[in-house]
Amino acid sequence: MCAERITRFMSVIMLVVIMYFVGANATIALALLAFMAIMTAIWGAFDFCPSIYMMKKIFPSCYCKCEEKGENNE
Repeated sequence: MCAERITRFMSVIMLVVIMYFVGANATIALALLAFMAIMTAIWGAFDFCPSIYMMKKIFPSCYCKCEEKGENNE
């Protein structure tokens, strides 16, 4: 797995958790949804996603040019 793909899965999991909280009439759902909206707006406006930045420190990027191995991590 690569950093960008893991981040997308994390976003989907977060949205499913928010949908669960909305169904349970929990007030935390609005705060989580606002957090997701703010993070997505930051990503769209500045082309910087903090979660991808952190994931790249742990996992390789999907788009790296791996000269040593001769492969692309895709």
